[in-house]
Amino acid sequence: MTILTPRYVEQQGTQPNGAAGPHVLAAHEPTREGEQPIIQAGTTAAPEPLPAAAPAGPLKIAMIGTAPSSRMLAPYNDPSWTIWACSPGNMNALPRVDVWFELHSNLLWPEHETYGKPYIEWLKQQKFPIYMQDQSLVHNAIVFPWYDMVQMFGRDFFTSSFAWMMALATAKGATEIALYGIDMASRDEYIRQRPGFYYFKQRAEERGIKVSAPHESDIMQPPALYAYSDSTPQGRKLMARRQEVGGRIGASDQQIAQHTNSKTYLQGALEDIDYQESIWGGVSTDLMIANEKIVRLETETAQIKSRNAQLETQVAQFQATPTWSMSGSIDAAPPSQTVEVAQPKRRYRRRARPEAQPQQPDPPAASTESELVSAGEVAAEG
Repeated sequence: MTILTPRYVEQQGTQPNGAAGPHVLAAHEPTREGEQPIIQAGTTAAPEPLPAAAPAGPLKIAMIGTAPSSRMLAPYNDPSWTIWACSPGNMNALPRVDVWFELHSNLLWPEHETYGKPYIEWLKQQKFPIYMQDQSLVHNAIVFPWYDMVQMFGRDFFTSSFAWMMALATAKGATEIALYGIDMASRDEYIRQRPGFYYFKQRAEERGIKVSAPHESDIMQPPALYAYSDSTPQGRKLMARRQEVGGRIGASDQQIAQHTNSKTYLQGALEDIDYQESIWGGVSTDLMIANEKIVRLETETAQIKSRNAQLETQVAQFQATPTWSMSGSIDAAPPSQTVEVAQPKRRYRRRARPEAQPQQPDPPAASTESELVSAGEVAAEG
């Protein structure tokens, strides 16, 4: 059988790192809660030493996923290519890596920690640059410029790690982007992630960037033309086949009629989850963008307040400078030199205490009739 593209092991004459079994689900983007990536077990002999990446020249970037059908076909032995990789499924599996991307921040959640913990420890030991959301998991990681990418390309098509990587490669001025180990052929990947690849592929090509993938990959297959593809012989055959399979599914449903109610309930719940993830999943992004704008506005406000405080200080110093008039009025004097008019003290006169009057003795009682008469006369004369 003719080989469309020579594999790395055939170019180098060594064994690949890890077995490459049949490709069913790509491991680089776990899309369901609890789904774990395929991590190569054990170690194999190291390949031949590879030359370092060229320091100058056109920027050609090879992006590496985990689909075994084409992952090892990348130009690892060509120093003119820069190798960008991601995913715990590629840990210890690639002959050369120049830049690594790990944009998931949930690797230590209970559902993911079985592979997340050893993966994080492995990232901490690497010498190549690592792009992450922040530095909370790997202290020397490079914070991925997600906000700049959203401002440059919009926010509607960042549906996978490779969408972010293609946006960054385009922004950095790459002249060629090649994809290896990237199929996006599973149902979940196709629905959620493939449109993002088509978008950034088109944006790159509009800038004159060549985008390619080996024939062993599914990623370069364009979507069908809506309405027109249905009219072809293949479209008719697929419709007939769909009806056949649908009929068989209906027969199976009749055999499990006793579980119909619970199945309908669960299907509705799953549909609601899909709706929430596909339509309302971006609410958190709105909050992130709003928070970023708030932070920037608060920074600008603080700068303005600081400038206003400086101006107020200058105004206060200017107002405190004395401006004496020719009249030399006291009102024009600075506050520190204003002469206060002395207020006269109020004096109080001490009122003399009235002297005690001597008490007059009571007149003696008349003892005789003659004394009574004399007293009456005296009174009449008075």
